[in-house]
Amino acid sequence: MSRDLVDDPTQHLQYMRHLQQSQPSRPPIERFGQGYQDYMQSPLQPLTDNLESITYEVFEKDPVKYEWYERAVALALKDLRALLGDERQIIVAVAGAGRGPLVTRVLQASRKTGINVKCYAVEKNPNAHLLLQRRNATDPLWANQVTVVASDMRSWPGPTLPNDGSALTKTDLLVSELLGSFADNELSPECLDGVQHVLHPGHGISIPQSYSAHLTPIASPRLHSDLLSRASTDISLSVSEKWEIPYVVMLHQFDYISTAPPTTSPEVPQTPDVQQAWSFSHPVAPEILAHARQRGAGGTVADTGTPYSGPTTNDHNARSCTLRFACADRGVCHGLAGYFETVLYSSPNRPKHNNNNSEQQTIELSTNPVTMAEKSKDMISWFPIFFPLKTPLHIPDGGEMEVSMWRQTDDRKVWYEWVVEVYMRVPVGEGGSGKRMRVGISELHSSRRNGCMM
Repeated sequence: MSRDLVDDPTQHLQYMRHLQQSQPSRPPIERFGQGYQDYMQSPLQPLTDNLESITYEVFEKDPVKYEWYERAVALALKDLRALLGDERQIIVAVAGAGRGPLVTRVLQASRKTGINVKCYAVEKNPNAHLLLQRRNATDPLWANQVTVVASDMRSWPGPTLPNDGSALTKTDLLVSELLGSFADNELSPECLDGVQHVLHPGHGISIPQSYSAHLTPIASPRLHSDLLSRASTDISLSVSEKWEIPYVVMLHQFDYISTAPPTTSPEVPQTPDVQQAWSFSHPVAPEILAHARQRGAGGTVADTGTPYSGPTTNDHNARSCTLRFACADRGVCHGLAGYFETVLYSSPNRPKHNNNNSEQQTIELSTNPVTMAEKSKDMISWFPIFFPLKTPLHIPDGGEMEVSMWRQTDDRKVWYEWVVEVYMRVPVGEGGSGKRMRVGISELHSSRRNGCMM
């Protein structure tokens, strides 16, 4: 090889450029989350705070969520038309309309299916309400056919009859996007309970129909170290409170502690053991809401259109779980990662297909790493939630973790409590299976002081 060829950097640069251009494109979640890796944020308070326009804009960039919502709405409209007849106008309410992305999807679904709808956009944020009014007047798809309502969805009396503006009627389809990173942590159950009085009790459909929260223990020295430093520099919260807040975070430098049995191929990553904590379904059985109102009214029958009040009206939305996670290898647990799955709509009338087929029976979203690729690949709207442990727990080889969590409410706010225990098997006698012995336990963590206000 000549010295001139060795000294010439052109070929080296050309090959480097080739490597750069042949790299696979990064998935949307990595492009969207650039700069947010392992950055812990407090969850939103959507009922007490009005979101800024930039927050809505970030939500609206999701390439998957709203497409899946449109498919769910279209499927529900077809089922409602089959039930109610071709001449009947379908009444649709978008609860918490924001800047209107769901309204647009409802109208697109209506146009594509040829099913006539009357759409209501209900929004309490006065700034977003102005944008909805402007969009209704200027967007050719909306074309002034949307009724924009400035109201908290829970106090909205409902749609009115077209020929009598004072006579109330019911909605056939209620669409909302109230889910948080842990499904219910932004009070979707409480909001949808409060607006259920506008939904037709016989055939009314809620989108989403159901959702569930999921958990798995993780090791993340990076997040633990960050909280340690925050505890000494942030004066807005006490040292103990730092460890009792669930944080929304794009997990990056972490490991799953509990995984499924290893595969035969070393190239295939191990699947984390992510377990369901609890679930919610909508609409709620009318007798449950009636009983809740009766308790709140002091034992008397309350008006079904009256917002909840009283000491125990939200008890039916409390939840608890105890989950066990097997840990094959030793490790250190710094907290719990939380995810959610939701069924936007499941039709009883059509054969089931996957989400790549517009005629599938069930439309689902998921942030669960085990099911996300199958149900809603490349969705970017939600990061996981992280429940920290003040003191990391050491897990021995072949150990087991027992996670207990509660969703609590006092009718003013909703909060979470969690505790983690570590067990191992101690041999007892010859050939015995061993005694289960606890070797570690965390403090009881409670986010009550920083709960989500109702």
